[in-house]
Amino acid sequence: MTEHLYKSVKALADELGVSRTTLYKRAKLNGIELNGNYTSQQIEQLKTVQPKMDTEQKTENISEQNEHFFQSEIQRLSSQLTVKDEQIAELNQQLKQAQKLADQAQQLQLKTQLQLESEQQKVLALETELQQEEVVSEASANDAENKKGFWRRIFG
Repeated sequence: MTEHLYKSVKALADELGVSRTTLYKRAKLNGIELNGNYTSQQIEQLKTVQPKMDTEQKTENISEQNEHFFQSEIQRLSSQLTVKDEQIAELNQQLKQAQKLADQAQQLQLKTQLQLESEQQKVLALETELQQEEVVSEASANDAENKKGFWRRIFG
């Protein structure tokens, strides 16, 4: 095998009639290291243009890429749904707890209201009793004033 020596990648690209970018792409595609020393076989590989994929291969590649994309998207959305379901369950639990607390607060308020009304009725009853006692004591005082003793009635 003959070996060909080139001082630079630019010199090899000029010799092959391609740009340096194309040369780098072809070397990468064929697994050739651009070091300045090349065999005839490597030179031939760098000269040849890779045939473009036919339409069937392109369609197949696109289909595979789409399938992979859709599978990953489905997986991502599925995990998001799982997270959202967990959040909904947690919020439902918090809502039940809030409803329970609201119910307890209403019961407590009703109980307090009933106790307050009971105490108000007791106070009213006591006030009424006091007023009656005052009326009775005033009446008895008036009766005492109106009652004259025996000697007062006679001499009085």
